[in-house]
Amino acid sequence: MNILVTGSAGYIGTLLVNRLLKEKIIDNIMGVDLLPPPDAIKPHQKLIWIRWDLVKDGWQKEVLSYGKVDAVVHLAFKIRSPYGKVKETKEENVSASRNVFEFAFKNKIPRLIYSSSVAAYGAKEGNLGRLLKESDPLEENISPYGLQKRLVEELLGKMVEGLHPKTHTIIVRLNSVTGPYGQGLKSKFGLITFFKKILPFVIEAHPAWARQFIHEKDVEEIFSRLASIAPKPGRIDIYNAAPPSWLTAKDIARLLNKTTVKIPKFLIHPAFWVVWNLTFGVIPTHPDSASGLIYPINVDGSRIGSIGFQYKYTPGDALLGKR
Repeated sequence: MNILVTGSAGYIGTLLVNRLLKEKIIDNIMGVDLLPPPDAIKPHQKLIWIRWDLVKDGWQKEVLSYGKVDAVVHLAFKIRSPYGKVKETKEENVSASRNVFEFAFKNKIPRLIYSSSVAAYGAKEGNLGRLLKESDPLEENISPYGLQKRLVEELLGKMVEGLHPKTHTIIVRLNSVTGPYGQGLKSKFGLITFFKKILPFVIEAHPAWARQFIHEKDVEEIFSRLASIAPKPGRIDIYNAAPPSWLTAKDIARLLNKTTVKIPKFLIHPAFWVVWNLTFGVIPTHPDSASGLIYPINVDGSRIGSIGFQYKYTPGDALLGKR
């Protein structure tokens, strides 16, 4: 079995490549990324590394030169929009994804797995007290990351509807991924780092806010299983990926040995604006993503159990970086 992994030098890409290299059924892994292999990925006879920008053509021919591709795992995505470059980041993410989807469908690759995010649902008041299901609408219109994930999912849906490919298309909507490897990456600066290393306290803007952290090892297992299951031609499957429990601001503060500080929700947006502009985006507090600290996006992640997967780690395990 030959597998193409885009974004292979990224956080999840690195973990998945190392996992797949251990699988006996895998013959070759074609990793496509702008960057060279990270130190965490050692040279291996099964690994073929292609340094390329997915937005630009040429990688497709290079990949096919190594033989038939049995599955594509599309992980490449610029999560953070650099200061002043939100529009450019959106265009790059959408264009790169379009090229990957076209490659999979044109070449009749049996499986296409796209890593999406629960952020596409949107953080809103209506989420309070409920777990969103895969059938719920994607309604994010403001937050750059969630909006881009929503747009790419919509693009994928339109391409499937228009082309009727035989490819088994799988969408995985991940909640907040973390764990020991991710928390050790200097390049990964996000909510976890903000909570654990920057703020001396945990902000509580709404008492019902909560977050489902999913452990990186569980994510690694999910994508490994999906890459190797028997494809179902022409079918689209969508899975939420989040453990069945969550952490409130008070839970997070307790685990991190910090206190909670209640901040009125109307102050969150201007606070994000100030921090975003003062740090020129170094601290990822884009004002349009402020609602994510006010309202939850918690999901029912039980459907993924249909592929034989079971969550092994709790949100607390993930937040604390349990190995």
